[in-house]
Amino acid sequence: MTVKVKNTGKRASDEVVEMYVQHLGSAVTRPQLELKGFKRVRVEAGAERAVTLELKPRDLAYWDAVRHAWRVEKEQVRVLAGGSSDKLPVQATLQVENSAEFKP
Repeated sequence: MTVKVKNTGKRASDEVVEMYVQHLGSAVTRPQLELKGFKRVRVEAGAERAVTLELKPRDLAYWDAVRHAWRVEKEQVRVLAGGSSDKLPVQATLQVENSAEFKP
């Protein structure tokens, strides 16, 4: 996921971009929001910067205690990004097409 960060101030500053996921069709209980990545960036005064955070299959996996394996489910997942968990203005929904075991 790539988001744009713009510094509207008169001084250079740092910003932390956080990426979360919500599982919209999981067969198991999941947290409402799961932090899956973050990046701190420096943005000069008046400048805009693109920040890329990578979402990997392992980031969507859960531990299946019965099979003793990490599993990725076929489901819809919402990916959210912003400066904090209570302010996530960038959102996208993706469809995971295959359910499978994930081996790190």
